[in-house]
Amino acid sequence: MAYRGENMTGEQGAEGTNELTAWLEADDANGQPMRLERLRDLLDMLPVPSDGLTFLGGETSAICFDEVRRCYLDGSYLAVVLLCLAYIERELAADLYAKGWNQAEKAPMAAVLSKAYEEGALSELGWRTYRELSHLRNSHVHFRTPGHPESMLARVVEANALPDEVLAKDASRAVRTMATMVERQSGRRVTLGPAKD
Repeated sequence: MAYRGENMTGEQGAEGTNELTAWLEADDANGQPMRLERLRDLLDMLPVPSDGLTFLGGETSAICFDEVRRCYLDGSYLAVVLLCLAYIERELAADLYAKGWNQAEKAPMAAVLSKAYEEGALSELGWRTYRELSHLRNSHVHFRTPGHPESMLARVVEANALPDEVLAKDASRAVRTMATMVERQSGRRVTLGPAKD
């Protein structure tokens, strides 16, 4: 599949800046209705409590959380799936590390999920759900031949949908799964800033 970028000159100076500003304003205006719809969905799937959130995985977990929300609003669905898994992996690994499992520092996702399940940090349903999402992530990250049942082409044909529609469903599933992790951490409130009234 070929890629063609937008027709922008990229000129420097006032004329170039005006052209870029006009392009951004037109793009924002055209995308606002869909962004509003996605914002409603996002707030339904992943609400943020006013008294803050716990991020055991530190600043990077907080960045992942914020970028998941921004990417979902922009419709960058593949990024949403990848960032959700990064968030989940960091949070589980940080929790296990805090409980004394030093291998959490470099353990792959499969090992983190297995250990969390063994330790009772994940229910069987949670473990299966995170594993399925991890498998979905792998289908996006690792090359699949066009005829492979996990390839985007095969999934699009099976769903009789456009690639963006398939990715939107993946992203929604990833955000909902991430939300279970956020909810799980909600008993350990550590605010990263002042509570908003």
